[in-house]
Amino acid sequence: MNKLRTLVITSCTGKKKFKAFNQLSIVDFQDSDLLALREAELASAKCSAADMYIGMQHCTMMAGVNALRQAFGTEVVDVMILSAGYGLIPEHQIIVPYEVSFNTMKASDIDKWASFLKIHEDFERAIAKYDLIFIMLGKNYLRSIQFPINTCDKQSLIFLTSSASSNYIQGVTSKCFILPLSNTEAKKFSYSLVGLKGFLFKQFALAVVQKFHLLQKVYEQPDLFRQLVIPRSELPIIFTQRFGRSETDNIVPIPNIQPALNYHLGMKYFIPEWDDRIDPKYEFLDDIKTPNKNSYNDEIYAHQIFSPPNYDGILVSKIVFDKGKTKKLRILKEGIHKFIRYQGTMMGDCGAFGYIKEDTPPYTTEEILEYYSSCGFNYGVSIDHLIVGLFAQPGLREKRYQITINNAEDFIQKHSRGQYDFTPIGAVQGWNPESYSKAVKAYIEMGYDYIALGGLARARTTEIIQILQAIYPYINSNTRIHLFGVGRLNAIPIFRHLGVNSFDSASPLRKAWLDPVANYHSIKGNTYAAVRIPKVDDSGIRIKQIINAGVADKLTLQLLEQNALSFLRSFDKGKASLEDTLAALTAYDELLELPRNGIVNSLEQRRRTSKHTQMYKKLLEDKPWKDCNCPICQEIGVEVIIFRGNDRNRRRGFHNTHIFYKRFKDLLADG
Repeated sequence: MNKLRTLVITSCTGKKKFKAFNQLSIVDFQDSDLLALREAELASAKCSAADMYIGMQHCTMMAGVNALRQAFGTEVVDVMILSAGYGLIPEHQIIVPYEVSFNTMKASDIDKWASFLKIHEDFERAIAKYDLIFIMLGKNYLRSIQFPINTCDKQSLIFLTSSASSNYIQGVTSKCFILPLSNTEAKKFSYSLVGLKGFLFKQFALAVVQKFHLLQKVYEQPDLFRQLVIPRSELPIIFTQRFGRSETDNIVPIPNIQPALNYHLGMKYFIPEWDDRIDPKYEFLDDIKTPNKNSYNDEIYAHQIFSPPNYDGILVSKIVFDKGKTKKLRILKEGIHKFIRYQGTMMGDCGAFGYIKEDTPPYTTEEILEYYSSCGFNYGVSIDHLIVGLFAQPGLREKRYQITINNAEDFIQKHSRGQYDFTPIGAVQGWNPESYSKAVKAYIEMGYDYIALGGLARARTTEIIQILQAIYPYINSNTRIHLFGVGRLNAIPIFRHLGVNSFDSASPLRKAWLDPVANYHSIKGNTYAAVRIPKVDDSGIRIKQIINAGVADKLTLQLLEQNALSFLRSFDKGKASLEDTLAALTAYDELLELPRNGIVNSLEQRRRTSKHTQMYKKLLEDKPWKDCNCPICQEIGVEVIIFRGNDRNRRRGFHNTHIFYKRFKDLLADG
C-alpha cells in the first residue's frame, strides 16, 4: 500500500448536529477554566468534531474521506478542522456546540483571535507530519493562518478556495497547487461555492478508490488534481466493465532464447505476513464472534486451514515484527516459525517502505544479522533503500543505490564471518535495466547465490521483463532470483524463463476486500464482485452516515439487510429465484450510495445500482462458490461471497490465495 501521509484541512460550519440555547460563545473560549465548566454544562450535546459539523462542505468532504477509508483503511487519510472557537483540531476531538465564526469578524479581529488560538503555530506543526495536504478554506479562514508558512520541499499542498481568497496564500515553498473556484464552476456542478470544495474533494477520492496510484500521481504533480475532478455527468449509466474476467487471458509470450541457466531450480511463491488471521468459531448466521476472543491465541492462519499450505514460504518484514513490544518479545522467545505456526520456509526482510523517507536505513548490518538469526529465519535479506517515485530523481537515486550495494557487501561479509545458519539474500535496487544488471553482476562477484530485485511492485510487466533480460547474461546455474511484490499470473512463464525463482505477493488476498470488482477468484480464472451487505450497527462508517443524513432510519436498513441475507441464502439452497434475490440485494444496495449533505445524487445512485446489478447477476448466474472444493467454500458456502466484515472478507482472501497458488502450480506444470 502507498505510504503517503495525507491530510485534509477543512473549516468548521455554522450548521451543527446540536444547537443548544446556551451554546458556547467567544467569551467562553478566552478562559480555559470557564471553558471546562461550560463544556460540562453542554455534555449532553457533545460529540466528535467529525460528527458535529453537518454543513455541505463538511459532509461531502467526509463522504470522500470515508470512501477512501472503506477502500484502503482508516490510516489512508487524516482530517483536521479549523474551528473559530477551538482552533485547529483533529476530527476525533470531542467538542460541544458553539457560535463563533471568522466570517463575522473584521480583519483586525481575525488576526487578534487567530493569534490567541495559535492557529499559525498549530497549522505549521500539524502539516509537518504529512506529505500531501488538501486545504479547503474560505477567505477569512485562510487569513487566520497568517501566511507565509513553513513547509518542506517533499510536501505537496493543494488549496481549494475561491478566486478572491487565493491572494492570501503567500510564501509556500513546497510544491503547491491552487484551484481557484468561482460562481462559474459552482453553477457547472450545481453547488454553492462553499459546498463545491467538499464535492470536488469527494470526486477526487472516488477516482482514487478506483485507481489508488492516483494519490501518488497527484502528490508528485499536484496540478493533476484539476484533471481528475472534471464533471462526469455526461457519462452513460451503463457500466461497461466486463465481469467474470480471466487474469490469464493474455499470457506474455516467451522470447526466442534459451531458458536461464537457473531454470532447473524451479519457482516458489511467498506470501507476505500482515497478521492475516480469522476467528475459526465465528457464527455466520448471527454474526457472533468467539466470546472474549484473544486476537492471537484464538485466531488461526490460512496454513492452519489448508493442507498443504497455499504458498511455498512466508515473508515477514521487520516493520511487522516491530509493530508491538509484546509481539516482538514473543517472537524472540519462541522463534518466528512457532509464532506464525508454520514450519515451512521463512524469509525476512527489512521492510524498506517503512523507512523510505529517511536519508539512510535505520538499521545496522550487525543488528539485522542478529535479528534474522535470533528469530530463526531460513533466509535473510540485506538492508536496502528504495529507489521509487520522488526517490528515483538523479542525485538521490545514485546515493540510495550505493547505500544498498554497500549494505549488501557488508551483509555477506559479516554473515560469512559470523557463521550464521540462515541463507543471505542480496537486495538490489535500481532505476533502469543497466543499474539493476550492474548491481546483480556485482552481487554475484561478492558471493551471493540468492538475489532479490526490489522497487518493481508498481512497474509495468514490460519494464520488469527488460530488467530480467538485462540480468539474464549474469545468472549462473546456482543463482536464484527473487522478485519483491510482483505476482502476475500472465507473466509467470516468462519470468521463470528469464531466471526468476521466487516472488512474493499479497494481491490475491487483498483483492478480497480492496478490489472494486474482483473480490472472488474462481478456478476457471474468472473474478467476481462480492455482494455488499454491510452490517447495520454502530461501527460502520457508511451506515452511520446514511442514518445521520436521514436517508434511511436504522430499522429500515436492518430490515433490508436481513432481507438481502435471507434471499441470498435461500437462493443458494435453490429456494429463491434469481430475480427475487437480485431485487432484495439492490433494494438494500441502492440506499448505500453515500449522501452529499443529506441528499443522495440520483445519477450516482443509478450508476451504482446499474453497476452492482450487473455484477451480482453474473455472480449468481455462475455460482462459482459451488464449484470450489477448497475448505473455505466447503465450510461456509455462500457466506464466502458476501462482502461483510473481516471473518468473511479474509476467508475469501484465503480462498483467493488457494486459487492463485493452484493456478500458479498449473502454469509451472504446463511449462
